[in-house]
Amino acid sequence: MTPTLVQLNVSAGGMPKHPVLSARVTKGGVEGDRQRNLKYHGGPDRAVCIFSEELYAQLLEEGVNLSSGAVGENFTTRGINLQHLAAGDRLRVGECVIELTDIRIPCRNLNKWDPRLLQMIKGRSGWVARVLLEGFVKPGDEIEVLPRKSESENRHELQNRA
Repeated sequence: MTPTLVQLNVSAGGMPKHPVLSARVTKGGVEGDRQRNLKYHGGPDRAVCIFSEELYAQLLEEGVNLSSGAVGENFTTRGINLQHLAAGDRLRVGECVIELTDIRIPCRNLNKWDPRLLQMIKGRSGWVARVLLEGFVKPGDEIEVLPRKSESENRHELQNRA
């Protein structure tokens, strides 16, 4: 199965995020998306939040029925095991390239869907990412895991950014 972006989500702040047909992804995040609490959400290293249909399916097996966008992700994916990725992995999604920066820390606001959800989601909460290459994305875009860069390539890239 080819990894795919199945839903692109934004909101005026909070959850759930709602599907859109396309959006430009910038270093500041997905255009049209806002976060209410910038202390814990958003910013250059958390510009995009990622969750998968497979993780939603696991929650459904445990009795929590949520639809894409419910946990506040921008990118809902299919066909890529997010639990097998690591910080530093880079993904091409549509025209943009993102780099996973950290496992998403589950927010206590998830409890509004189910009081067990915050505990259930730990260890499978998706990722947050920075945007390396801005561009447009839309549902149906393929997701490609790009080869990891060596430490010297990463240092060179960081020096060129400064």
